[in-house]
Amino acid sequence: MKHSFIDKYGNLDSFIHRLDARIKLIALFSFILIAVSEPRGILCPFIWYGMIIAFLVLASRVPVRFILGRCLVVSPFILLAAVFFPLSSMITGDFRGFEAYRYEYAVALSIALKAFSAIILLTLLVSTEKFHNLLLGLRQMKMPRLVGIISALMYRYIFILSDEALKTNMARESRTPGKLKMNKFRVYGNQSAMIFLRSLDRSRIIYNSMLSRGFTGEFPAMRDTGITAKDAAFLFFFILILLAIRLTNPGILCLNNLIRF
Repeated sequence: MKHSFIDKYGNLDSFIHRLDARIKLIALFSFILIAVSEPRGILCPFIWYGMIIAFLVLASRVPVRFILGRCLVVSPFILLAAVFFPLSSMITGDFRGFEAYRYEYAVALSIALKAFSAIILLTLLVSTEKFHNLLLGLRQMKMPRLVGIISALMYRYIFILSDEALKTNMARESRTPGKLKMNKFRVYGNQSAMIFLRSLDRSRIIYNSMLSRGFTGEFPAMRDTGITAKDAAFLFFFILILLAIRLTNPGILCLNNLIRF
């Protein structure tokens, strides 16, 4: 069975897909660090950050609908964090009318913009690189060895769990066609227990097979890795543009008084 719910678009061909995994990780962390360091309530720089994100999304050829769908999953948590900031100011202080809380509204919007920018870039990172290549890049960047091994095993064993879930669900539907009318919790409970037991048994067989073939805890690289001159140039100009946006006076970049509330 084929599964593509983690790195579904990792096989596309674009210049972002061809970048080294370490370059993508450093670029992501740099963007998050620089964007989060923006002063609270300042919204103008996010126009420029948004242009950069839009360019990367279009250049990656990853469907916009897919990225928006991932953002929709986490949007309730982001919106709650943004909405509760002005509400806390209204509750803790004397209510002066909604027009008096323009600064709080700007801070709430900046929180949402920072969070959504990070989520979009994180989705783009996972969608443009195979997960095992990201783990390899993290190990090359001195990630703790034990964390890398656990993450790699979880990534491989999640497909076993998914396979057993599909097989068990297919077997149940063949024996009980249609909708269940009674004892739903008992049936689904027994099915869940069967999935985990079969997955555990199968994972033990796979792990013993790996040991018999000389597995020592390190997964071999599936491709030659190396940072090219193009990768280094992309990272240099990417960080340079971000720093230019961060360090330049927002009033020069655009009419900040029109952007702020």
